[in-house]
Order: sequence, then structure tokens, then C-alpha cells
Amino acid sequence: MSPNQLAAKIRAGGEVLLMCDYDGTLVPLAPHPSLAQPGPHLLDLLRRLVMRPHLHMAVISGRSLDELRELLPVAGLYLAGLHGAYVLTPDKRVVSLIPSGKEKIPWAEIFKLAQKLTAGLPGFYLENKGEAVAIHYRLVPPKTAASVLHEFRRSMEPYHIFGIEFLEGNKVLEVRRRGINKGLAVTYFIKKWPRALPVYLGDDKTDADAFSALPPNGLAVRVGNVLTTETPYFLPSAKEVVELLAHLV
Repeated sequence: MSPNQLAAKIRAGGEVLLMCDYDGTLVPLAPHPSLAQPGPHLLDLLRRLVMRPHLHMAVISGRSLDELRELLPVAGLYLAGLHGAYVLTPDKRVVSLIPSGKEKIPWAEIFKLAQKLTAGLPGFYLENKGEAVAIHYRLVPPKTAASVLHEFRRSMEPYHIFGIEFLEGNKVLEVRRRGINKGLAVTYFIKKWPRALPVYLGDDKTDADAFSALPPNGLAVRVGNVLTTETPYFLPSAKEVVELLAHLV
């Protein structure tokens, strides 16, 4: 289905809740996360989309809210960071989707372990997101990456008592709180606009939970070929996603 045909199907839903991932979906994947920047055309489309009546838009990403806010300075756009742990509303309120009473996880210790294992090895990029730790290895030789990630998983065994889990993305391994995923954010937005047609676009394993959270009438759109989950709709790359957005304006 072409971007134009998919846009027509979405518009036919009347009120629409449009949700999408950032890296690999709105923008192409880059060798380093800092290089995955939105162009002026994309930002203009987003600003025009959020002004449309009966269309609600949210970006749901593994990035932190601070990163998303800096990358996407679009008034009226909802942002969900850390795979759905927190939502930033257009009126600047931060909503935590982490269930109350959850045990505190020693993220600083986990980050230091990741630093120790990757010290002196070029190509690794680490992120301490506050509620998650990520090891990016896109620029690392496969054998080196496999060895380090195996050792990192082994070193995390004592921390499973805190309720952590691993999440494998596109050339990134992330440790996060168990049960925190993009499906939480999708559910939050659907409850906010229960009559809207929910649409989600995503490109990798971190988006599988979001697809699963869609109701039967929702539209799941897989972007690219990294994610093996079968979805009814498919777009080849971020380029076609931008084309879709242009048809929805």
C-alpha cells in the first residue's frame, strides 16, 4: 500500500490518533543517535498536523523526554519517552506511567558496569537515561560487540532482583524496568481519545509492544525490514513515513 493509499484509509477513520516511533520511523537510523536529526520539512509537517482538527499526534520513543523535547520543538505534540515511562503533554506536564510502589533500581551502578566493560573499546556509545541504560554498538565489530554484550548480560544477573529486563533494538541493547514498554503509552493515549482511530508506526523490536496494545480496529504500520512482527500495513522507510504525513496534512 502506497503512502497516499494508507493516508486515505487513515483519513476515512474520522477522528485519528496518530502515534509513531522516532528513530528509524520519523527519521532514518544514523551511525550515532545525535546524528538522527529532523529536517525542517518534517518539523513543518508535524506543526501542521497537530493543528488539524480531529487529529491527535504523539511520538513514542526510547529516548528521554529532554532529548525528544529538543529534537521536536512542536507545540501541541505529545511526547512519550523511555519506552513509555513518561509522557510530556503540550502544556508541559510530565505524566509518569510507572506504577507506584516500584522498587528503586540502581541505574548508576548498572551504568558504571557498562562503562567498565566498554572502556577502551572504540565504537560503543552508552546512555544513562535515568530509568534505563543503553549500549549502542552500531560502529563496533560484530565479534567484539557479541563478547561485550554477553559479559554485560552475565554481570546483570544479580540485578534481576530489582525487576529489570533486556530489550534488544537495532544495534542497541537496553536494560529497562520490567513491564515498562511502548504499549503503556499507546494504552494511555487510547484512553485519552477512545473514539479516535488509533494508528501506530514503528520499525524495530521496541515497537512490538506498541503494536500489541492496539485494539482490533487499530492500524499497525511496520516501517522497514528490521522488525519481524507481521503487521497489516508496511512502509519501506522513514522517507515513505514523511510522504504519509504530507498526505495527511
